[in-house]
Amino acid sequence: MRNVTILTLLFLVFTIAATGCIDELVAVDGNLPDPDISSYEFDVFVNQSTNSDVVVNTTTFYLSGDSVVNVIHMLVNTTTIDIVPTDMSSNQKPLTNIVIIADNANITNASTGVFNGYSLAGGVSDIGYTISKKVVRGQKHTYLEFNETITGFVAYTMQMPDRQDFIYIPSSPSIVRFVLPVNYTTGNLFVGIARPEPDESYLDNEGRENFIWYDLEDMPKSIMVKYYPESAPKTLLIIVIILVFGAAIVLANYYFVRKNLKKIRDDIEQGSMMDKRKKQK
Repeated sequence: MRNVTILTLLFLVFTIAATGCIDELVAVDGNLPDPDISSYEFDVFVNQSTNSDVVVNTTTFYLSGDSVVNVIHMLVNTTTIDIVPTDMSSNQKPLTNIVIIADNANITNASTGVFNGYSLAGGVSDIGYTISKKVVRGQKHTYLEFNETITGFVAYTMQMPDRQDFIYIPSSPSIVRFVLPVNYTTGNLFVGIARPEPDESYLDNEGRENFIWYDLEDMPKSIMVKYYPESAPKTLLIIVIILVFGAAIVLANYYFVRKNLKKIRDDIEQGSMMDKRKKQK
């Protein structure tokens, strides 16, 4: 009877954990260094096609040539950011350099003027937050939860796998923008593209490619951008040409060797036939 009870309790704990009802709270170290605001670009981005001054939730990913990604959220009336990590391993690194420049949403108007003011701020806001982790239907989630409903900027740095294809799994409707590093690109069918196709793309003042997805009401399962140095397609073409040229040499060599072997075999057979005829005489 005791064994049955223990097994039942273990089963209940496993079931609750599998459904995501147990949070893994991540302690926020009080001795963390002060956030570095200068690491981020607080660009006030709005949907220009709407001809409106109203700001809506927008998430911008500033990708890099290594495994670091800077993420900037423009938030309106928000209490929680739900982050689905791109690194699903147990070695997933936590969010770092969290910067909050915002006010209580009840006393803040979500306009471009207000956000322009936030973008020029010299310090962070006194808004508390907690970080928790949760598994929902087998998918890991990281939650950045604020002590009040806020409107403003939230920025952090996250790690991505050591490869240049970034995957974002939307958890709530918002405008999504990917900013590639300088001298990087995407769109070549043989090297990599952005999926789904972005609603807009352009070069910013620093020559970086920007990709925008505006309407995520019907959210895709994921947004993926495979990006690479601008020289990658040319390098790939050169490699393909070298491989084709090498294959042509191998095939030509094979053809001539086979032809020579056939000639030698024919000569041997012809000589053998002549020997037989001599013996018959």
